[in-house]
Amino acid sequence: MSATRLFLIQFGAERVSKRLSLHQGPHHLYWEPLIGVVVETSAGWVLLDTGMSRAAHEDRENFAAYEAGCVGAPNRETPWHLYPSPPEHGYNWVLGESPLVSGLATVGLEPKDLAMAAISHMHVDHSGGIPELSRAGVPIVIQGLELQFVRSGEVGTGDGFFSRDWTDPETTWQILSGDVEIAPGVHVISTPGHTPGHQSFRVDLPESGTWLFSGDAADLGQNFLDNVPCGSCQGGGEHAEQRAHESLAKLISIARETDARIVPGHDQFVFNAAKHPKGGHR
Repeated sequence: MSATRLFLIQFGAERVSKRLSLHQGPHHLYWEPLIGVVVETSAGWVLLDTGMSRAAHEDRENFAAYEAGCVGAPNRETPWHLYPSPPEHGYNWVLGESPLVSGLATVGLEPKDLAMAAISHMHVDHSGGIPELSRAGVPIVIQGLELQFVRSGEVGTGDGFFSRDWTDPETTWQILSGDVEIAPGVHVISTPGHTPGHQSFRVDLPESGTWLFSGDAADLGQNFLDNVPCGSCQGGGEHAEQRAHESLAKLISIARETDARIVPGHDQFVFNAAKHPKGGHR
């Protein structure tokens, strides 16, 4: 079965080093979009990733972590040249008082309209909407290894994780292990490496065919073009980088088999090209 249609949402953007996106990449700063996807299915609306929360955006420790990641980059003062333009200062920006609500509103939806949400992984730029979704009664789909990782105490805000996103007692977790179809035409693809429980998404549509949303298994089009895995691997021990290689190979194999449209996790150029038409991609 296929889904009905999908919409692409940009919740904000973050300024980060390209070496986080590409294995052995240069220390060159990019503004990378915070991407979400909302999919209409016969089982209801499904949200894939939620961007960063306003609370995390304004958090001093989170700001300091982004600032530290930009130190020493030779292009810190170079203006950004793609749409949308970032603010003059800072290392990330988000939509409105609630990026989740503001982003969903651009396609005429509210949190209560969703049947479920799936999170690629628990980094602060993907998990920000979980508390608001939880209050709206929306279950959160996550790999068990990812939830176990952030609950272990091994990582914190300085490592890119914001505990308020995943410690709300109201959250209903739908815990997975491996590849699963979570709604008609919407598939979770296990792609560990960047984090131990990272997952990517496949959406099958009746007219435009298969779409792959890689999340941080491949931030940029260059990951796919040059067959280069992500530059940042947390958790997973000494085999994390190998898993990242294997996950990228897995996504490339699926893309070949299905002639998929690929949307990397943080590529503004690709996102701008793939933005949905009026009524969504079908």
